Amino acid sequence: MITSLLEHYPKYHHLVASTQLVLAMLGMGMVMRPRDFIELVLEPKPMVVGALYQLIGIPLLTVLMIFFIKLPPEIVVGFFMLAAMPGGSMSNIYTHLGKGNAALSVALTGLMTLLALFTAPLILKIFASEYIPADIEMPAGVIMREIFLYLLLPLVVGMGLGRIVGTKKAHLISIWTVRGSLIALSVLVVGSLGSGQIDVGSYGYRVPIVVFLYCLIIQIVVLRGSFYVLKFSRRDSTTLGIESSMKNVNLSLLIAASFFKLDGPNAEFGGGVLFVLLLYGGVSLFVSAVPAFANYRHMKKQGRLAEVDVRQNS
Repeated sequence: MITSLLEHYPKYHHLVASTQLVLAMLGMGMVMRPRDFIELVLEPKPMVVGALYQLIGIPLLTVLMIFFIKLPPEIVVGFFMLAAMPGGSMSNIYTHLGKGNAALSVALTGLMTLLALFTAPLILKIFASEYIPADIEMPAGVIMREIFLYLLLPLVVGMGLGRIVGTKKAHLISIWTVRGSLIALSVLVVGSLGSGQIDVGSYGYRVPIVVFLYCLIIQIVVLRGSFYVLKFSRRDSTTLGIESSMKNVNLSLLIAASFFKLDGPNAEFGGGVLFVLLLYGGVSLFVSAVPAFANYRHMKKQGRLAEVDVRQNS
């Protein structure tokens, strides 16, 4: 029975991916408040720099990596899809647990999510189009529709519902929607790998190593550059490092499901793209845990955890 379900999974890949993203964004919106965006006005420099990291720095870093490391076209497209994505809800969670600047993380995620409506299709068109097979079209309009329907709309609806039901109920609903999104993500991962459309072994160890180094370099460059060069606080630098390296892989999976099917003539290409996205999603969880834990220990050592908790809960 399980084998039969896995064989039919490719037909439902887009449905599972969209359900997972809607639940995740709805849960995130339930606990967001307009005051989270006050950071934009009170402390604009980290916000502006964080946006520039994601809009310009990471795409250029990806171009540089592709220039020096020759990779299959489908793997290259997977990297550029990651470069085009905003930060996701997991970056907010890691920042909160690591006692980073949660307000900056949430505000930057919200800002980049809004900008992604226009920047994501632009980045993909400029950098990834030459690597995509001629019979696969990636129209900007469809990408914008996916981002609006499955990213922005659930986020706004969640924020509205959160204000209506109150803080306690909003947090409870958020917990269950996030759990639902994790279940959908598990189905997506198991279905994608178990259907046999992603040939993990065909890429050997090279692609996983490159994915790991890509995530690690992004985080080191952003975090160290923010702290030592731009002289941001440790909390802000840690936040920007986490926010830049923890991409909204859920959104990239949804877009990949729309254009690079797991069945049909381009199944192998789609499997390669999906392999990069799933692998990066897992790698970023471990890589970003390091600065989050390091900042938590630093704040604990400085005796400032109580002060941060008050800020994050106010």
